[in-house]
Amino acid sequence: MDKLMNNHWFMKIIALLLAFMLYLSVTLEETGSSSSPFNSSSRSGSTSNEETQTIQDVPVTAYFDDDKYIVSGLPETVDITLKGSKSNIKLQRDVKVYANLENLKPGNHQVKLHHNIDDGLSVEIDPKTVQVTIEGKVSKKFPLEVSLASDQIKSGYVAGTPSVSPKSVVVTGGKSQIESISSVKALVEEDDADSTIKQQAKVVAFDRNLNKLNVDINPEFVQVNIPIKRESKSVPLKFEASGTPSEGVEVTSIEPQTKEAVIYGDEDALKSVSEISEIPVDVSDIRGTETIEVNVPLPEGIKRVSPESVKVKVNTSEGSTKEEEVKEDEKETAEKETTKPEETTTEEEEKEQEKEDEEETNSTRTISGVSLSIGGQSDSFLYQMLTPSNGTISISATGPKDTIQSLSAGDISASVSASGYEAGTYTLPISVSGPSGVQITPNTSTAKVEITAKEQEEEEEPTPEEEEQQGEQTTNYEQQQEQNPANSE
Repeated sequence: MDKLMNNHWFMKIIALLLAFMLYLSVTLEETGSSSSPFNSSSRSGSTSNEETQTIQDVPVTAYFDDDKYIVSGLPETVDITLKGSKSNIKLQRDVKVYANLENLKPGNHQVKLHHNIDDGLSVEIDPKTVQVTIEGKVSKKFPLEVSLASDQIKSGYVAGTPSVSPKSVVVTGGKSQIESISSVKALVEEDDADSTIKQQAKVVAFDRNLNKLNVDINPEFVQVNIPIKRESKSVPLKFEASGTPSEGVEVTSIEPQTKEAVIYGDEDALKSVSEISEIPVDVSDIRGTETIEVNVPLPEGIKRVSPESVKVKVNTSEGSTKEEEVKEDEKETAEKETTKPEETTTEEEEKEQEKEDEEETNSTRTISGVSLSIGGQSDSFLYQMLTPSNGTISISATGPKDTIQSLSAGDISASVSASGYEAGTYTLPISVSGPSGVQITPNTSTAKVEITAKEQEEEEEPTPEEEEQQGEQTTNYEQQQEQNPANSE
């Protein structure tokens, strides 16, 4: 055996056999149906040694001085198509694509993409060339904003003032990128928050169109704390007619089905709102009684109001003309004259009849433009009517038909009393009065009045001439007293 191993012819034969076995192994593997490690489409038949395969999503690397420059426009990945023998394609395991930008200056460049695949294969890169922009690196400090949408907070809760640490970050990118930054925000990830939020939030830079920018941010994550509170209170709703009613139609009353609303906001905003007043109700084209939906406005500083709208019942009346009233009176008189009582009524029936007659002779009418005055004023303060801003109100008057028809705004007295109030803004009740036998109801029960203190005028010092005159008057008075001692007694 040792002799055979030492024989060089024997070793050559053994090597030839091993080479032949290796060839058979490769040939059988190529003609088999083994799977490829690439995403490929083969165009070869079972007897061909050529095939085409495509490698998808190959990362692209750029070679440049990243300490000084920023490159944009370079795709993250590309596709490569290989053509050649199956054995050569199978040997391609670590495929790389790159762009050499080391010798390029800042500006726009059309560059070719390269690969590390050995010769013997046809290689196509998609795309072959790309447009890139090289810019010098710029760093700038930006203040941080906290991004938390209202729908991330549970209904009935509000977010307080957020705190973030650190309060600013350094953003590094190309000059054009830095100039396009509109805001830098810490993005809070939360859903239905009902307690204080404490989390590490990612920082993102946005342009004016709220597109995210591919820039370097230091630090990338910041600590965010946001207090979440349940802040709300109930306030009364005050409505007033708006628009112009149809001709001959007068609004007699406005009756909301809901008289209060719950408002939500921070503590200072809630303190500043005592009511939601002057909610306009459009009474145009309304006849008789109608119920309409009215939106509740959001006061300044308030984030939410519930309900957002309420139903309001509007009552109107249509006044009759004098000619129609005269005809109606004549008709009633004629009916009374032609109708003879068949029997004598009792005392109770007579009282009942008088009551019905009184009701028939009463009517209701709305009168607008009634002046509203401020009583109980002090000389130390100035008074201003805030609402109603025009200083007039409308009233509903009920009484004898003749009296009501002749009633005017000048016959009605309306006022609020500011007696005993210091400087400030107050909602005061309205008092009304009118002719005897007429029931008067204002369309709004309160008015808002602002009271401010007058500036005290400084007393002017007397001139030397005035002092001399005052001295002479005092001397004359003293002399008169000495001459007439009885007067002094």
